[in-house]
Amino acid sequence: MERETCGTGQLGDSYRFTLGYDEPGAGPATVVAKFASEDAASREFGRRSGYYRAEINFYTRIAPHSSMSLPRPLHAELAPNETDFVLLMEDLAPARSVDQLDGCTADDMALVMEQTAILHAESWYDSCLAAEPWLGGPVAIFNEVTDSYTDVIRTFPELCGDLVPEADLAEAAGLIPHALAWKRLLNDPQCLWHSDIRADNVLFDAQDGARPVVLLDWQGVGFGRGTIDVALCLGTSLAVEDRRVHERELVAAYHRALVANGVTGYSAEEAWADYRVHAVHGLQVGVFGLGAVKRTPRGDQMWKNWIERTAAQVRDLDSYAVLAKR
Repeated sequence: MERETCGTGQLGDSYRFTLGYDEPGAGPATVVAKFASEDAASREFGRRSGYYRAEINFYTRIAPHSSMSLPRPLHAELAPNETDFVLLMEDLAPARSVDQLDGCTADDMALVMEQTAILHAESWYDSCLAAEPWLGGPVAIFNEVTDSYTDVIRTFPELCGDLVPEADLAEAAGLIPHALAWKRLLNDPQCLWHSDIRADNVLFDAQDGARPVVLLDWQGVGFGRGTIDVALCLGTSLAVEDRRVHERELVAAYHRALVANGVTGYSAEEAWADYRVHAVHGLQVGVFGLGAVKRTPRGDQMWKNWIERTAAQVRDLDSYAVLAKR
């Protein structure tokens, strides 16, 4: 057995294992494995947030019944300490990945929107899933983040001020006077919420093109508002100018896929308005996330890029004006 690192996760460590067998061909030649981060701060956040538990539960309870394009799990198990886990998955190589720093094309994003719509449509106002305690984690976390957001903004310059322009931090601070309205939106459950769909968590043309797009990294799955996924994905994974040109059509494509997968009573106009207001989430995640996980050179660049793009998205969409009317 040999291993090499793969992936760019902040809370988990992933490896590709190349396997040899006494009986040639007795099993897969390679598998991908994911474990809790070796970084103490990231491990503790993964435990406290319930993210490690959520990913294992997703692969054992939800993935087997979904028609989304997902990695096939070979084994998924969480230790009693709710920190240590092992997730063995099929190796989807060869596949095309897109560096989030570079950004995806609109065609790539259209494929992602289709899969995102399937996730949301298959769980649309599902009362059983909405009542699952382990799916309440992301909303609970961002209720706490919103409650403490004034302090997050106040201490940010000392922790990470070298990475973020003052104008972008000021844009993020614009959420503070709307905190109560924002929490009302967060606590209005609608469907399964991946919470981290973006370029780093997607594979394209997997298994030599047999799988056009595959969604990865399900540790943040919860039950919340669907267009949060759409807004975060387009805000972080498209260059600013590309987003400005293509976001209306991509949100429309997402809505068409919702309808094609059985969602009724939710108009294209409502989807666009929800997209505008939920762009706030991506910026809030960027400011909070930069200070919550281990810092690495690549991570710093990712968060800097993340905040710049989502701050521009919030400005362009006038998100706080929409939020003020909710």
